[in-house]
Amino acid sequence: MACTITFNSDSTGSFYAGDIVTGTVILELKNDQKFQSIDLKVKGTCKAQWTRPMPTMPYIKNYSEKQKLINLTIQDIFREFYVDGALPAGIHQYPFHFSLPADLPSTFESSIAKVNYTVTIKSKPAYKLRKVASFNVLGNINLNHVEKMLEPSFSEFHKKFRNSGKFTICVKTYKAFAPKQIIPFEITLVNEKKVKIRKINIILMQKIRYEVESGYAEEEKEMGKTDYKKFSLNIAELCFFNMEIPQVIPSSLNVVDPMIDISYAFRVQVIFPFHFTLQEDIPVTVTTAPVIHYEF
Repeated sequence: MACTITFNSDSTGSFYAGDIVTGTVILELKNDQKFQSIDLKVKGTCKAQWTRPMPTMPYIKNYSEKQKLINLTIQDIFREFYVDGALPAGIHQYPFHFSLPADLPSTFESSIAKVNYTVTIKSKPAYKLRKVASFNVLGNINLNHVEKMLEPSFSEFHKKFRNSGKFTICVKTYKAFAPKQIIPFEITLVNEKKVKIRKINIILMQKIRYEVESGYAEEEKEMGKTDYKKFSLNIAELCFFNMEIPQVIPSSLNVVDPMIDISYAFRVQVIFPFHFTLQEDIPVTVTTAPVIHYEF
């Protein structure tokens, strides 16, 4: 007996929240088999668990929660092929389809949380057949109707040196984009005392907030990076460089009260050899539909 589950997904192997998932179950039997039924079950779950030390008993506090995101069953999918109460030898196919809710969170996994989606083929009696296949879901984020997300944005940061005057950096870039888009940076420096700069880093940071009923945890990850090192050390200068956005999951925009809330920022670091680093974050949004930006 062999059972396979195939999905008609896009080129990335993913489906989008709000879409209809389609695919086929193929069951190959060498001999006639008697089943009470063969059911198709769709499940989506979100779970998180972590611990923290406590100053008093029990000294370790456990934070844990599990949510059902989608749960549906299609019963007895091969009933039309039964002959005299048995499924005959041969190859049987069942094309399936089901809808995904529009507010589903993206497939995700970290050391303390996981969002996963599966299709399971299970027979009664259960010992005869059980096959599980996972599929990826991405939040469906399209911001091409939001004017401010199409325009270039400007962010200005300052640093004062005790004996060397004021340093200003202005970052021009875009604040919404999809993976694989190339995002430009135009950086204006006003360096009154010509303080030496080692380099400027722009880092795409993924910020994650895990929230369960008993508490929350936060972490961040570096997802992409670009830098600039060729400075003229004039009082004012312009720097131009780009970043190709890596394949990351979208921001958690359409999810109501998410257990796993994902957001992003460009972390701007100006690194000086003889002074503390100037570091600031510019909030950005990762979409699934490429953003058609206005001219830079």
